[in-house]
Amino acid sequence: MRLALALLACALAVPAADIDGHWNAEVARGKKTADQPAASFSLDVKTVDGKVTGTVAVAGKKKPQFQKIENGKLDGDHLTFTTTQQGKNTVTLSWDVTLKDGQLTGSRTRDGAKKDQSFTAKRN
Repeated sequence: MRLALALLACALAVPAADIDGHWNAEVARGKKTADQPAASFSLDVKTVDGKVTGTVAVAGKKKPQFQKIENGKLDGDHLTFTTTQQGKNTVTLSWDVTLKDGQLTGSRTRDGAKKDQSFTAKRN
């Protein structure tokens, strides 16, 4: 019983990754050309009492479109969440992100899509 309590205490003592802040991201798209630059977006992430909140800002025609981070879960250096994009059709994106060496790497997947989009992000 003492061993189980000691292991639980150690597990709870492991700090969550320092993922809070503003991150600038670029979507990986094969070869970049002058005609087709890489898509970019930004993430603003905040963790409070184990809850993850924030926004994702995607470039729009006239101004950025903000999507609220929902269902955020941080497990060590691994973050998952969803966002909802409003427009003609409502689209939900699932995000799977890892913090490593001060950089975020991950993917976002549109509900119903067969393929995800990979990205990397650096803290601003």
